[in-house]
Amino acid sequence: MKKLFKIIFLVFLTFGLSSCSETIGLKKFYGQNTLQLNSSQLKRFENYLKGEYYSFELQRKVSHKPIMFAISSDGSTSLIFSCASSQEDCNVGVQIYQFIKRYSKKSGKDLKIFALKNKIVWGVNAVFVNNKNFDITDLSLTNITFVNSKETNDLRNIFYDISILPLDSKNDDFE
Repeated sequence: MKKLFKIIFLVFLTFGLSSCSETIGLKKFYGQNTLQLNSSQLKRFENYLKGEYYSFELQRKVSHKPIMFAISSDGSTSLIFSCASSQEDCNVGVQIYQFIKRYSKKSGKDLKIFALKNKIVWGVNAVFVNNKNFDITDLSLTNITFVNSKETNDLRNIFYDISILPLDSKNDDFE
């Protein structure tokens, strides 16, 4: 019985420590370089915060709970990671790492985390965005340059999105 208890304790300790290290390890995926955010990507980020955006993967508009917004430093490629639920019932675990790596490879761009849920984490920023109808250009964000669409070709933007199902979901239909 003692042996079984020790095994259960060690397993619990291992998983507990790995979940704590996940938060610390995730910081290495935060964007640090200068970001050029064009008008199309800015609009996409605003829609991400609202939880309503056009899903290029599903080819329709969706209403999903935001988890992460990642973008390349040149601002051309973005990734929305969300939960197909209005609640906080998706378990993302290490999936954030996996999706950043997969879509960085797929796009040929180094995607970095711009925001986790409603917290902008790019550079030295740690800004919570509480109002869903905000003007991001009014925030004092370092390392971020807002590029007018007339100055850049927004048509070169690449958009990816991933929606995961809640833990207790019984079907594959998101909406």
